[in-house]
Amino acid sequence: MSSSHKKKILVIGGSAFAGRVFSIQMSKKDHMELHVVNRGQFPLNLPSVKEYKCDRHNPRMLARIVPEGPYDAVVDFCAHTAGEVSSLLDALRGRFSHYIMFSCASVYEPYGDKAKKEDDPLVTSSQGDPISDQIYNKILLEQETVATCKSLGVPYTIFRPTFIYGPFTRSGRESHYVELIARGHVVPVPTDATSRFQLVYVFDIARALEVSIGDERAFNQIFNLSAPEEITHGKLLEAFEEFNGGPFMSRPVTVEEILDENIPNPFPLTENELFSGEKFAETFEFTYTPFMEGMEKTFKIFYSLFIS
Repeated sequence: MSSSHKKKILVIGGSAFAGRVFSIQMSKKDHMELHVVNRGQFPLNLPSVKEYKCDRHNPRMLARIVPEGPYDAVVDFCAHTAGEVSSLLDALRGRFSHYIMFSCASVYEPYGDKAKKEDDPLVTSSQGDPISDQIYNKILLEQETVATCKSLGVPYTIFRPTFIYGPFTRSGRESHYVELIARGHVVPVPTDATSRFQLVYVFDIARALEVSIGDERAFNQIFNLSAPEEITHGKLLEAFEEFNGGPFMSRPVTVEEILDENIPNPFPLTENELFSGEKFAETFEFTYTPFMEGMEKTFKIFYSLFIS
């Protein structure tokens, strides 16, 4: 592929959080031509991006309204339940040369304190609640991705990001704390939380996608996306105090009080959530954004929104 080749990308669900940031970033690149399919709830309205309003569950309509291609890659941000990958790729049969699917790092069997690597054991079943259903569905979709791409003769890449943070987040994780700080509300500070967890900056998701599209090193591979720093509740709240330019109103709470009083808490309290992002970093000589750098930018963006 020559350096002058303009990559034609079809994005499924690229209007919320990670997909939105990816679409915005790639719309600035001269070597990218972006086509985005979503239900139209959060239109991008970017001049260089072509948008198509369609539900992925209507594959016949999808096949009809999306231009023929060929596409260098289909990037799928919103596959959630079994059958959604096979029906999508069947509708686009013969029109793309690389499929990229977003799974999640929660698919690993929770055990030990070591960071999970791509070949570690996965959850084997759902526990019958919405969260474990969602996780197990991602595992089924990963299996479906491998099988469908094999049958179609096209390479796949599966990404398993850990907790994603940054602008446009809809999870209410870091933004929950920033809103409390900006509005002068009291921030509950867990005193006995023992969890260690890892994060990945949403702009790193966009960069990781950009470098892996159409790259043979990414073909038929699964990658965690996770910055190496281990974060604790203490480190997170100390960072917010620094970004705030001084202390904010807070009150100490125990894990038991958080659970008894149903206090919103966006990050794990006692369970470690650690994932190794080394495979992707080493394969692509990729450097993750340092926590303090990415979180400071995120804090300032959300603070300005909530203070207004």
